[in-house]
Amino acid sequence: MRLIVIITCLMTSTIWGQLVTTAQSAANLVQNTLTGPGVTVSNVQFTGNAQAIGRFTGNVTNLGFTSGVILTTGTILNTPGGPHGPNDQTNAGVINGAPGNSQLSNVIGGTSTFDAAILEFDFVPLSDSVKFRYVFGSEEYPEYVGSTFNDVFAFFISGPGIAGIQNMAQLPGGAGIVSINNVNNGFAGTPASNPQYFIDNGTGSPAGTDNNALQYDGFTKTLTAVSKVNCGSTYHLKIAIADVGDGIFDSGIFLEANSLTANVSVNIVTAISNNAFNDPTIMAEGCTNGSVTITRVGAQTGTTSLTIPITMSGTATEGVDYSNIPNSVTFAPGQTVQVINFTSTADILVEGQESIIFEFGIADPCGNSQNQTRTLYIKDILPLAVTLSDTSVICPGSPVLLDPNVTGGGGTYTYLWSPTGETTETISVSPLATQIYTVTVTESCLNNIASASGTVSIPVYPPIVLVVTNDIVEQCPYVPFDLTVEPSGGAGFYTVQWMQGTTMLGISNLQSVIPSTTTTYTVNVTDQCGVVGTENVLITILSPPLLITTTPKQIVCPGDSTLIGVTATGGWGTYYYDWLHTTESTANVWVTPRETTTYTVNVSDDCQTFYVTGQTIVEVIRPTADFDFSENLLFENIPITITNNSIDAINYEWNFGNGTTSTVVHPNVEYRPPGDYLITLVAINYLGCRDTTSKWITVTPEWYFYVPNTFTPDDGNFNNVFKMCGTNITKLDIKIFNRWGEIVFKDDQVRFEWDGTYKGVVCQDGVYNYVINYVNILGEEHTALGHVNLIK
Repeated sequence: MRLIVIITCLMTSTIWGQLVTTAQSAANLVQNTLTGPGVTVSNVQFTGNAQAIGRFTGNVTNLGFTSGVILTTGTILNTPGGPHGPNDQTNAGVINGAPGNSQLSNVIGGTSTFDAAILEFDFVPLSDSVKFRYVFGSEEYPEYVGSTFNDVFAFFISGPGIAGIQNMAQLPGGAGIVSINNVNNGFAGTPASNPQYFIDNGTGSPAGTDNNALQYDGFTKTLTAVSKVNCGSTYHLKIAIADVGDGIFDSGIFLEANSLTANVSVNIVTAISNNAFNDPTIMAEGCTNGSVTITRVGAQTGTTSLTIPITMSGTATEGVDYSNIPNSVTFAPGQTVQVINFTSTADILVEGQESIIFEFGIADPCGNSQNQTRTLYIKDILPLAVTLSDTSVICPGSPVLLDPNVTGGGGTYTYLWSPTGETTETISVSPLATQIYTVTVTESCLNNIASASGTVSIPVYPPIVLVVTNDIVEQCPYVPFDLTVEPSGGAGFYTVQWMQGTTMLGISNLQSVIPSTTTTYTVNVTDQCGVVGTENVLITILSPPLLITTTPKQIVCPGDSTLIGVTATGGWGTYYYDWLHTTESTANVWVTPRETTTYTVNVSDDCQTFYVTGQTIVEVIRPTADFDFSENLLFENIPITITNNSIDAINYEWNFGNGTTSTVVHPNVEYRPPGDYLITLVAINYLGCRDTTSKWITVTPEWYFYVPNTFTPDDGNFNNVFKMCGTNITKLDIKIFNRWGEIVFKDDQVRFEWDGTYKGVVCQDGVYNYVINYVNILGEEHTALGHVNLIK
């Protein structure tokens, strides 16, 4: 399921103009727009929503042609969901409620289709091939390239010499059918497919920045559908398009005007000078000229002459309703074009629509004698008439759309409005008083003129009058009052707004207020026409404002007492104090906080309608005493460094527990004899606030153990034996091993000595491992593992 964002647009009178569409009957579209020379059509049928098919013109589009027939899966109307530019939406489309088509579903593998539009008819070609030009566009581009939303169309042709039903909508060179997934620039990881046939029209976002010609986000370049046929045989053509997967985003086919053609020896084209009835085959009586252009084509034009007989028929009378037509036209060798011009003649008769039928005696390319027929029509121009309705509004200045009803005449209408001077078909006016407006309409065919007038009536209302509460004088502030307003006059249906300065207080006729000082309250009453009445209510407060000043912030040590207080001025009468941390009611109170505290006091006067709150802070500060020792082993007679970690202190008092003291920051101290000592630190801040901490320290007798890693038993003067060096070692057991794990020496004497021999023989040079277990004076057992180098 796709997420669809619905955008509501404010429609204005701006016309982008590149694409214009009109609804016409399917038969008229095929006979008079799509069909060109060499083809005759019959049995025209359309299946689908009536708004999905019509004629288009687009002189400034990049479609590749300027007019023709359009079929869409939504609507041809110039609405936000239609095909008209600019491309200002990412999801334009209309679900028009038409069903899908199974034949189209089969083209794309059986996926469900929706909103199908199908135009089909029989035709007889006058040569061995038939063709027409087209463009396919879609709002599914580019986001849904490669998806299942592969909106489908086809040109199904069937008849003699064609196997079954074939789709003429094919890319050149056997590149496959024309579809969204087969003609694109790719999108979001999906590679492009046949991009040489694709035109990127933008994405519709941001609004209005993409191509202004069409709403569709992408469309094909102009393509040609071609099929081989048998000259003079009857074929069936089915032009069909449908949404795939859902009916949301629209697609459309643009078929070029007069492009359904077969090769002929003579082309005949009719034209009229003034399309007064928005139909290129209908002439307006008395103001439209007609022409028939006969063009000779083919190899024989330069060598032979050709005479074409002309037979006239129809309900119009030649020489009466239109000027005389020659009985034939003759082409000299090399001459290729002949033009017959004629006029429609005005009369006073009301005859309805009459036909003029031209029949040209021409042998068709199939070798048969088959005349070509062209038909034009003459239609009466009815008398020009204009009506303009009277109207009335409730409020002066309200906008009114004046929309005249014009009938009759021919061609286009021009408008002139009085007294505004505007020249548009409709105008919007906003008179402040009753006004008569006149519109004069001129039609372009016979320049007939008609006028009509309409009155816009505006009522006159009495002024708005407000009855409000009288001004009030009060001794004390914060006394509640109810203010009222009663409006009359104006156009009624009042809205009320009470204001205090720029602040809105309420919107009812009764407004409760509690003024703290002298205050002006304003009430604005607006009637349904936007007329505003204003009144003020002044409440005067005689008592001056009650002001208080509290003791500034104070800083104390924990447990110290300090005096805090409040001073009051203004107000009325006696002052009353209420300290919230106690029940005291004096201006000044003593406090003894243990931590930083905010003290609050409420002060009132004899009005007793309010109180003023004040606060003062007493900040309690204290240092934090802390220290630790820098050594892990604390021995007697060894200096111990004490690290001072105190916070917010500037002075220090040390007691080391051994009868000595100090005031330095980080002291050193020695202890004797061994034992436990209590160290006490007093930290003092800049106010003299103190904090104390104490820690025990245990001092042990000094001991150490050491053995060398090399000795030289060579009868020298020193280092001849391997032995232990230490203090306060009470027990010891040693074993020394050679590289094969044999014990070469062992002893349990603290003062052992190994001379490097084993069984009376000096050992070889090398590395010998040892294990020494020993006990210090504190009774602590230790093990030393290592090696010694024996070097002779």
